[in-house]
Amino acid sequence: MESGVNNFKDLAEIISYCVTAISLLGLWATYIFSKKQIHFTTMEKCVSNFKEITKPSGLQSDKSAEYIEFVSEELFYFENSYLPLTVSIEWIDGMIDYLPFYDKNKVFIKSNRLDALKDQNETIRLLHDYPRIRKAIQMRQEIDFEIVHISIENENDREKRRQERDKIIYTVIMNLNINWWKKIGLKQKITRR
Repeated sequence: MESGVNNFKDLAEIISYCVTAISLLGLWATYIFSKKQIHFTTMEKCVSNFKEITKPSGLQSDKSAEYIEFVSEELFYFENSYLPLTVSIEWIDGMIDYLPFYDKNKVFIKSNRLDALKDQNETIRLLHDYPRIRKAIQMRQEIDFEIVHISIENENDREKRRQERDKIIYTVIMNLNINWWKKIGLKQKITRR
Protein backbone atom coordinates (compact mmCIF):
# COMPACT_ATOMS: atom_id res chain seq x y z
CA MET A 1 0.00 0.00 0.00
CA GLU A 2 1.39 3.34 -1.01
CA SER A 3 0.72 6.66 0.61
CA GLY A 4 1.52 10.19 -0.43
CA VAL A 5 1.51 11.96 -3.75
CA ASN A 6 2.70 9.66 -6.53
CA ASN A 7 2.11 11.79 -9.56
CA PHE A 8 0.80 15.04 -10.90
CA LYS A 9 -2.77 13.69 -11.07
CA ASP A 10 -2.81 13.01 -7.31
CA LEU A 11 -1.43 16.48 -6.59
CA ALA A 12 -4.06 18.12 -8.82
CA GLU A 13 -6.80 16.13 -7.08
CA ILE A 14 -5.60 17.22 -3.62
CA ILE A 15 -5.44 20.85 -4.74
CA SER A 16 -8.96 20.65 -6.20
CA TYR A 17 -10.29 19.23 -2.90
CA CYS A 18 -8.64 22.09 -1.00
CA VAL A 19 -10.01 24.72 -3.40
CA THR A 20 -13.50 23.20 -3.13
CA ALA A 21 -13.33 23.20 0.68
CA ILE A 22 -12.16 26.81 0.77
CA SER A 23 -14.88 27.81 -1.72
CA LEU A 24 -17.55 26.15 0.42
CA LEU A 25 -16.26 27.96 3.52
CA GLY A 26 -16.35 31.22 1.56
CA LEU A 27 -19.93 30.59 0.46
CA TRP A 28 -20.95 29.78 4.03
CA ALA A 29 -19.31 32.97 5.33
CA THR A 30 -21.02 35.00 2.58
CA TYR A 31 -24.38 33.47 3.51
CA ILE A 32 -23.91 34.32 7.21
CA PHE A 33 -22.85 37.88 6.38
CA SER A 34 -25.78 38.35 3.98
CA LYS A 35 -28.22 37.04 6.58
CA LYS A 36 -26.87 39.44 9.20
CA GLN A 37 -27.07 42.29 6.70
CA ILE A 38 -30.71 41.43 5.93
CA HIS A 39 -31.47 41.32 9.67
CA PHE A 40 -29.82 44.69 10.23
CA THR A 41 -31.50 46.37 7.25
CA THR A 42 -34.92 44.99 8.23
CA MET A 43 -34.51 46.05 11.86
CA GLU A 44 -33.41 49.53 10.79
CA LYS A 45 -36.45 49.87 8.50
CA CYS A 46 -38.87 48.68 11.20
CA VAL A 47 -37.43 50.99 13.86
CA SER A 48 -37.68 53.92 11.46
CA ASN A 49 -41.30 53.03 10.59
CA PHE A 50 -42.24 52.68 14.27
CA LYS A 51 -40.73 56.07 15.11
CA GLU A 52 -42.66 57.64 12.25
CA ILE A 53 -45.95 56.09 13.38
CA THR A 54 -45.50 57.03 17.04
CA LYS A 55 -44.13 60.52 16.34
CA PRO A 56 -46.47 63.13 17.77
CA SER A 57 -48.17 65.15 15.05
CA GLY A 58 -49.88 68.49 15.20
CA LEU A 59 -53.23 66.83 14.65
CA GLN A 60 -54.69 64.38 17.12
CA SER A 61 -55.21 61.51 14.72
CA ASP A 62 -55.56 57.86 15.49
CA LYS A 63 -52.70 55.87 14.01
CA SER A 64 -54.36 52.46 14.41
CA ALA A 65 -54.59 51.71 10.67
CA GLU A 66 -50.93 52.64 10.15
CA TYR A 67 -49.92 50.57 13.16
CA ILE A 68 -51.87 47.53 11.90
CA GLU A 69 -50.12 47.78 8.53
CA PHE A 70 -46.77 48.04 10.33
CA VAL A 71 -47.47 45.00 12.55
CA SER A 72 -48.55 42.96 9.55
CA GLU A 73 -45.24 43.77 7.89
CA GLU A 74 -43.27 42.86 11.04
CA LEU A 75 -45.08 39.55 11.44
CA PHE A 76 -44.28 38.78 7.81
CA TYR A 77 -40.60 39.45 8.58
CA PHE A 78 -40.80 37.18 11.65
CA GLU A 79 -42.34 34.36 9.63
CA ASN A 80 -39.77 34.62 6.85
CA SER A 81 -36.68 34.90 9.09
CA TYR A 82 -35.79 38.45 8.11
CA LEU A 83 -35.41 39.11 11.83
CA PRO A 84 -33.66 37.06 14.50
CA LEU A 85 -36.03 35.26 16.87
CA THR A 86 -34.66 37.18 19.87
CA VAL A 87 -35.59 40.48 18.20
CA SER A 88 -39.02 39.11 17.32
CA ILE A 89 -39.60 38.20 20.97
CA GLU A 90 -38.71 41.70 22.15
CA TRP A 91 -40.82 43.40 19.50
CA ILE A 92 -43.87 41.25 20.21
CA ASP A 93 -43.51 42.29 23.85
CA GLY A 94 -43.78 45.89 22.66
CA MET A 95 -46.83 45.09 20.51
CA ILE A 96 -48.75 43.83 23.54
CA ASP A 97 -49.62 47.37 24.64
CA TYR A 98 -50.86 48.39 21.19
CA LEU A 99 -52.72 45.34 19.89
CA PRO A 100 -56.10 44.04 20.99
CA PHE A 101 -56.39 40.32 21.76
CA TYR A 102 -58.98 37.60 22.06
CA ASP A 103 -58.57 35.54 25.21
CA LYS A 104 -58.89 31.77 25.42
CA ASN A 105 -62.70 32.10 25.56
CA LYS A 106 -62.80 34.43 22.50
CA VAL A 107 -63.52 37.49 24.66
CA PHE A 108 -62.25 40.74 23.14
CA ILE A 109 -59.43 42.44 25.09
CA LYS A 110 -59.05 46.04 23.94
CA SER A 111 -55.81 47.77 23.03
CA ASN A 112 -54.12 49.58 25.86
CA ARG A 113 -52.98 52.50 23.68
CA LEU A 114 -54.77 52.84 20.33
CA ASP A 115 -58.31 54.26 20.50
CA ALA A 116 -59.72 52.56 17.39
CA LEU A 117 -58.51 49.19 18.67
CA LYS A 118 -60.40 49.65 21.93
CA ASP A 119 -63.67 49.00 20.11
CA GLN A 120 -64.33 45.45 18.93
CA ASN A 121 -66.34 46.43 15.84
CA GLU A 122 -63.69 48.92 14.72
CA THR A 123 -61.00 46.31 15.38
CA ILE A 124 -62.83 43.76 13.25
CA ARG A 125 -63.11 46.34 10.45
CA LEU A 126 -59.42 47.31 10.65
CA LEU A 127 -58.21 43.70 10.78
CA HIS A 128 -60.44 42.48 7.95
CA ASP A 129 -57.56 42.38 5.44
CA TYR A 130 -54.94 41.11 7.91
CA PRO A 131 -55.46 37.38 8.55
CA ARG A 132 -51.92 37.02 9.92
CA ILE A 133 -52.69 39.48 12.73
CA ARG A 134 -56.16 38.03 13.37
CA LYS A 135 -54.57 34.62 13.85
CA ALA A 136 -51.68 35.95 15.96
CA ILE A 137 -53.91 37.66 18.54
CA GLN A 138 -55.95 34.54 19.36
CA MET A 139 -54.78 33.33 22.78
CA ARG A 140 -54.81 29.60 23.52
CA GLN A 141 -54.15 29.66 27.24
CA GLU A 142 -55.46 31.49 30.28
CA ILE A 143 -53.86 34.94 30.53
CA ASP A 144 -54.55 37.58 33.17
CA PHE A 145 -54.73 40.71 31.01
CA GLU A 146 -55.05 42.94 34.08
CA ILE A 147 -51.58 41.85 35.17
CA VAL A 148 -50.27 42.24 31.60
CA HIS A 149 -50.98 45.96 31.76
CA ILE A 150 -50.31 46.80 35.43
CA SER A 151 -47.90 49.55 36.26
CA ILE A 152 -44.82 48.22 37.93
CA GLU A 153 -44.60 49.23 41.58
CA ASN A 154 -42.05 46.66 42.76
CA GLU A 155 -40.01 43.67 41.62
CA ASN A 156 -42.84 41.25 42.38
CA ASP A 157 -45.18 43.18 40.04
CA ARG A 158 -42.48 43.21 37.38
CA GLU A 159 -42.08 39.42 37.55
CA LYS A 160 -45.83 38.69 37.49
CA ARG A 161 -46.25 41.08 34.55
CA ARG A 162 -43.35 39.51 32.67
CA GLN A 163 -44.73 35.98 33.17
CA GLU A 164 -48.13 36.90 31.74
CA ARG A 165 -46.57 38.81 28.84
CA ASP A 166 -44.32 35.82 28.11
CA LYS A 167 -47.45 33.67 27.68
CA ILE A 168 -48.75 36.14 25.08
CA ILE A 169 -45.41 36.27 23.24
CA TYR A 170 -45.26 32.47 23.16
CA THR A 171 -48.81 32.17 21.82
CA VAL A 172 -48.33 34.87 19.17
CA ILE A 173 -45.19 33.16 17.85
CA MET A 174 -46.83 29.72 17.95
CA ASN A 175 -49.73 31.18 15.94
CA LEU A 176 -47.37 32.43 13.24
CA ASN A 177 -46.42 30.35 10.25
CA ILE A 178 -42.82 29.60 11.22
CA ASN A 179 -40.73 26.46 10.99
CA TRP A 180 -41.30 23.87 13.68
CA TRP A 181 -37.59 23.82 14.55
CA LYS A 182 -37.79 27.52 15.51
CA LYS A 183 -40.67 26.69 17.83
CA ILE A 184 -38.60 24.07 19.67
CA GLY A 185 -37.24 25.58 22.84
CA LEU A 186 -39.20 28.78 22.31
CA LYS A 187 -40.33 29.02 25.94
CA GLN A 188 -36.71 28.91 27.13
CA LYS A 189 -35.70 31.65 24.66
CA ILE A 190 -38.56 33.85 25.83
CA THR A 191 -37.76 33.45 29.53
CA ARG A 192 -34.03 34.10 28.94
CA ARG A 193 -34.61 37.57 27.55
